[in-house]
Amino acid sequence: MDYNIFQCSVVGYKNVLKNSNSQDYLDYKILENVIICAVADGHSGEFFKYSDVGSKLACQCAINILEELINMDEDNILELLEKGIIQKRVFDQWMDLVEQDYKKNKPIVYKPQYLKYSTTLIATLITDKFRLYLKIGDGDIVTKSNDSYKKVINTKYKKIVDSLGRYDSYKNIIYYIEKNSESQVDSIILFTDGYENSFENDEKLYESLDTTMKKYNKNIFSKELLKIGYKDYLKDLSKHGNYDDISIIFII
Repeated sequence: MDYNIFQCSVVGYKNVLKNSNSQDYLDYKILENVIICAVADGHSGEFFKYSDVGSKLACQCAINILEELINMDEDNILELLEKGIIQKRVFDQWMDLVEQDYKKNKPIVYKPQYLKYSTTLIATLITDKFRLYLKIGDGDIVTKSNDSYKKVINTKYKKIVDSLGRYDSYKNIIYYIEKNSESQVDSIILFTDGYENSFENDEKLYESLDTTMKKYNKNIFSKELLKIGYKDYLKDLSKHGNYDDISIIFII
């Protein structure tokens, strides 16, 4: 498996003006012949006051649960996904960690307010045998194959944004799994909706992704310049776009 990780996260312009933290979080783990990545986007607004924590915990849970699958056969994993078992394990672990965090901050409160931690989540597990994708809410996972881009799980036109927080929200975690032999994937990119909504259409979005990866792959000097300037590029997208936080992971 010959992949590299390039990632970046910036505070959105609206949160800069409010002197607030980003509600996004991203994380990844690299093991032998395995890459696991997760990106989460906590809800903004006064009510969702712990969404920044919720997004961090969501990434942690996704990586923990996906790591448990690395030695399983993809057919067995598919069976667990069809039964909703993996989705519920991610959700249950998230609920447990949220409860621990809530009681730590408010020890005399009996019932944790999970909705205040609400967050979207996208994650992927890549092994030498298969690729698994999970998604709840907005944000996207895009793959590049033979210079062609596509969204793995396209929910752009859904009217309701799903998220972790409600007691049965694990039922809305969408999945897709494919064997490596079924299609060649050159790159995988995960990003929050702050990135996607910075562009007029998918064509412009793919152009931006393509430019970034060409700079990354060109040579060592181009790669280092990209790393130095990419955070400013994302900040500029936010300032002149929808003012949202932006987080993105390239698996190149």
